[in-house]
Amino acid sequence: MTASTPAPHAFAAVRVCAVTARGAVRTGNEDAVLVLDWISQSPRARVTDLTTAWTPPLACAVADGLGGHRAGELASRLAAADLANRYIAWDSPRAVHDGIVAVGRALHDTAARQPGTAGMRTTIAGVLLTGDGAYVFNVGDSRAYRITDGYLEQLSVDDSGPDGATVTQCLGDPPAAPLAPHVALASLDPAGARFLLCTDGVHGQLDERRLRAVCRTPDPRALVETLRDEVYAAGAADNLTAVVVDVLPLPGEPHPGDPGR
Repeated sequence: MTASTPAPHAFAAVRVCAVTARGAVRTGNEDAVLVLDWISQSPRARVTDLTTAWTPPLACAVADGLGGHRAGELASRLAAADLANRYIAWDSPRAVHDGIVAVGRALHDTAARQPGTAGMRTTIAGVLLTGDGAYVFNVGDSRAYRITDGYLEQLSVDDSGPDGATVTQCLGDPPAAPLAPHVALASLDPAGARFLLCTDGVHGQLDERRLRAVCRTPDPRALVETLRDEVYAAGAADNLTAVVVDVLPLPGEPHPGDPGR
């Protein structure tokens, strides 16, 4: 967990383009997405494009449920909804860390009370925009990246085994195994910022070279649409979720997501 105290900046707006959808193999969508307090678990691969004024705190997140079809869908949706209810009070790396731990504990308690949901869990990866910067967080193998001048930089930490196929911690794990969320504070340049959030149904389907090439796409909606189309072309063996978060600068400032600036 890292922290710094950059000077706060004002920005014009935040634009978010997102897609969550069923893959080509599974019958349901065990992914869920939180976009500026809007939650979706749609099986259809439609891109949502939302813009809001710069009124931090603002949060976006992706979640990938585990535990079987119905339980996995419920786990990711409950985690996204719980995060949406809690994040407004997260004003430091420690608060973000403890808040995510609380989301995981609540999910475990819910699973223990409801028939058919025992053992349901979910990954989470997200970004919380505040006046101090961007708190980037994750548990599991869903990822958060920053895109600057078309360059893709992973900010999250994968919780996975050596083979990359085993997730080593999730929200909803038993309290006997203490949850260790990854939290980092990324500064926001006056020129703005671009973040990509995605589940392993995206980053696990596309090789790194192709993912980096797609992320040089300047327009955020086109970027999400291309990621979606590339995943389906690769077979879409899992559910897929991708979110591009653009912090838009005040007039006169170039945007760092544009490789041509």
